Formats: sequence, C-alpha cells, structure tokens
Amino acid sequence: MTQAYVLSFTKDVSVDFPAPDQVVIQTLDRRSTLKGLTPGLVRAITILSSQGASEDELSRQVAETDGESALARFYYYLSIFSKRCMIRYGISCNGKPMATLSPISAHFQFNPGSLDPESKYTLSRFSYLHRENEDPVLESPLSHGKITLHGWMGAAIAAELAGAKTLGSLCDLLKEIPRDAIELFLGMLLAAGFLIEAKPEDPYHGETRTLAQWDFHDLLFHARSRLGRHANRFGGTYRFIGKIDPLPAVKPASSGQTLDLYKPDMEKLEQEDYPFTLVLEHRKSIREYAERPITDRQLGEFLYRTARVKELIKHDVQDVSRRSYPGGGAIYELEIYVNVNACESISPGFYHYCPKNHGLEPLCGPTEATAALFKDAVRSTGLELTPQVLFTIASRFQRLSWKYESMAYNTMLKNVGVLYQTMYLVATAMDLAPCAIGGGNSDLFAEAAALDYYAETSVGEFLLGSKRM
Repeated sequence: MTQAYVLSFTKDVSVDFPAPDQVVIQTLDRRSTLKGLTPGLVRAITILSSQGASEDELSRQVAETDGESALARFYYYLSIFSKRCMIRYGISCNGKPMATLSPISAHFQFNPGSLDPESKYTLSRFSYLHRENEDPVLESPLSHGKITLHGWMGAAIAAELAGAKTLGSLCDLLKEIPRDAIELFLGMLLAAGFLIEAKPEDPYHGETRTLAQWDFHDLLFHARSRLGRHANRFGGTYRFIGKIDPLPAVKPASSGQTLDLYKPDMEKLEQEDYPFTLVLEHRKSIREYAERPITDRQLGEFLYRTARVKELIKHDVQDVSRRSYPGGGAIYELEIYVNVNACESISPGFYHYCPKNHGLEPLCGPTEATAALFKDAVRSTGLELTPQVLFTIASRFQRLSWKYESMAYNTMLKNVGVLYQTMYLVATAMDLAPCAIGGGNSDLFAEAAALDYYAETSVGEFLLGSKRM
C-alpha cells in the first residue's frame, strides 16, 4: 500500500511564529513555546498546522533540511503532540479529503496495524452516524475518537460494512474507490474501535462477554453523559443565556381551579413520627391494598411531605427552589401528575400537583388515555386490580438543559431516583402502600396530559394506596 494517513493539528490547535526559531502552540488547556527549533522542524510544524502530510513526508522534509540527526527531535515532538491529542489523521482520495479521525478524549491512541485480506470485517453495533454542522460524523461509545466523513466514499464504505466483508469484496463492490483508500479506511475504523472482525464461531460476535450485555443506547448514554469519552462541553454552561428565556421555577397552572390539599403539622410529625432507621429498614414495595381506599387527607400529607415548594429563590440567571428531596442545581424540573382511581373525597380523574400552593389542578376526568396508563401500571407490577392512585413523574426538560450541557438527562434520572426514595420513605412512615414502577409509556402520558412530548413528558411512575393491615 503506497498511500498513508495525513497528519495535521486538530481544529482547536493554533500556531504562532514569534521568531524564526520559535513556535507558540495554543490548545484549549495549555500554551507551549518551543525554542531553538531548526528550519526543518519549523517547516514540519507549519505543515501540521495547515494542509498536513504523512509521517514519512514530514520526516523526509526534516531530514532534507536539517540532516538525519534532527529526526530524533522531530519524532520526540511528534510523540508529544500525539500524547496530548493534538494530531488528527486523514485519508485523501483523488486529491480530496475522504475521512478524518480526530481525538475526543485524553485516552485517544491510534496505532493502526495490518489487515488480514482473508478476514471479514463489519461495523460494530455501537457505531453510529450523525450530522455535526455540515459533515456526517461516525462515532461510537467504544472509541476515544470520531471520524468525519468528507464526500460520499467514506459513507459508502461504512454502509457496506453493515454486513461482514473482506477487503477484496469491498473493492469489488466499490470499484470507483481506490483499493489503497479502502484499505486505509478499514485500518482507521479497526484501530479506532469502530470495526470488528466477524467470526461465525464466536458466540459474542466479536465482542467480549461483558460488552455483549450492553445495549447500544445504554452504553452511548453512559459514555456521553459522563466525562472521559467525548470532547463536548460539560456541566453548567448556560448556553442559552440571551437566546431563550429560562422556564419558571414553578410551572404555572393552566386553569384557575385548584383543589386545596391537607397540610400536616410538621412540628408535630418531627416529634411523633417513626424513627428514621425504623422507616428505612421497613421500606419495601407493596402491591396489595386495603378495601378502604386512601383518603384525601393522606394524599395531601404525602404530597406535602415529599414534593412541596419550601422556598422560592430568585436569581439573576435562573430562579431555583428548595423542596423536600434533593435536586440537581436546585432546578427541580420534575412535575407530579396524579391519576386517581379511588381516593376518599377526591373524584376519579387526572390532576396536576401544584407544589407551591399545595393543591391539585383538575385536568380531566377518566379517559381512555388515563385508563391506559393504569393498564400499563397493572402489567408492569403484576397487580390484579387497578391501583388506587398512580403518580406520573414528568420532566420539564428545558429547565435542566437550559443550564446543563451533556449531563442534563443524566441529572434528571438521578433526580427521579431520589424522588422515588423520598416517596418510599414518606409512604412507609405513613403506613401506606408504595411501589415504584420501572417503566412507562411517555407518548401515552403526553396524550393524557395534552402535553408536547419534547417539552414535558413522563420519566417515572409511582403507585400509592392504603395499606392492608
């Protein structure tokens, strides 16, 4: 194979030349000044910062300008650039760029080996293609790099690799693409973790037993919502300041009607409630109910103790609040909807809990959609009868994503978890029957609540009823 990878600096590397023998290199996290450089080294760095060249071409440039003795220093700098993830690797075809592999984490390494012409290769099931600005980009949670595809050739090869192919069979299928370019691209995919060798006798299809137990979406979510395998902005970046107004800390009521709920005496409860350790040790899911349903007083106390707004805090950037359960950034994007089947003094129907005023806002009576939500809960929990009360936990997603980048959905799921635990503990302390549900139908909930799926829909479900003594 005569063609080779083209090395160049990544997009976030800038180079300045303050003196003939000096180079200042600026990356996102550091500034380095290289002094006493020979003309060949300066020329090599200039090429890396512009059109790029293969490693052999760069070394030949240094050797011809400075002599063979300068190569050791050249390879030293090149290794430093690689370790600091400053180098990207490109493939050109007929004088035009075809694919570029760029590092996206500090753990990136690129050590391509030789391909076995007899072996069959296929894309890993974790590889996926998406648009980034105007370029198609190939990524995978298995990789510490991403591949930008330029033109149709790389995309065509990737599409054919949905099925196992040898190098020769790919070349036969894609005669318009030179063999060297196809071989280089296969080597790039394999070395970067996008490609696996297809072995029919392998019970895990080229994966380890551990990896075989990951779903695609789970591993992608894990890799992209934590630091380590992406170069995306992360944390509280407030990227929409000045572009989109933040959602209010408390969701405004859609109607003027509110059913006031009972407020317990918290000071009395602090003195007379069950000890915390007793509650914690007796917490469990209960899927049986007493004949007499839960009362409006019990429902009011339960919601007051678990989800009411204790304090609204005004900020110049984004208003927040304090509640009974912890919430990431004190943003509290979660909303509670109450589907009542049987509750003393409260009519069956669908309600939204207003945490600031501690009341229920009626949305509708029983409908096909609300009945279907109950049916889903019955199927998920194995109940024989319709539950007394079904809480649907929804999220106003943009409350979190307005502030957080890369971690908003991850934070929201953690918030759901701590709300679940708070609900369990309060229900246990009140001698009620609680049960969290592992999954639900978000489209069905959006229909029942007449909400925009992308603006607010369900992320959790919780059952509550009277406890059989």
